[in-house]
Amino acid sequence: MGYLLKPIRREKLAQALERAQRPTRAVLAALESDQMESRARTHICARYRGTLELIPVEEVVYFQADQKYVTVRHLQGSVLIEESLKSLEEEFGDRFLRIHRNALVAEAYLANLEADAGGHARIGFREIEDQLEVSRRHLPGVRKRLRGIR
Repeated sequence: MGYLLKPIRREKLAQALERAQRPTRAVLAALESDQMESRARTHICARYRGTLELIPVEEVVYFQADQKYVTVRHLQGSVLIEESLKSLEEEFGDRFLRIHRNALVAEAYLANLEADAGGHARIGFREIEDQLEVSRRHLPGVRKRLRGIR
């Protein structure tokens, strides 16, 4: 925060103490990020047949992007939303894992990672029978996270 040279003047000491009591930019940024994490939504809102449907984030198995829409696959089915995968990853990144440039999967529902007949890695889920392809770029990170979960 600063330093004082001898001989120390009272007014310089008072200024230094006042500066030391003010939070730094790093402290303010850390506080702000903690507040942002606590503001993560508990539900995803989607328009479905003229109504709004609230899907609990705990029931979301994966998000998959296609053009300007994102498919939200949850335990009761799937819906489309108009949010970017990037914003969803920023908000829910602690619970979801990027497996492809177009997909985020919920760690809570991951069941297995296997190679298909063509040699591509695919991820399987508990409670639903869907499988999604894991890109070569994201495969090392997916393997590392799966080892950490088990």
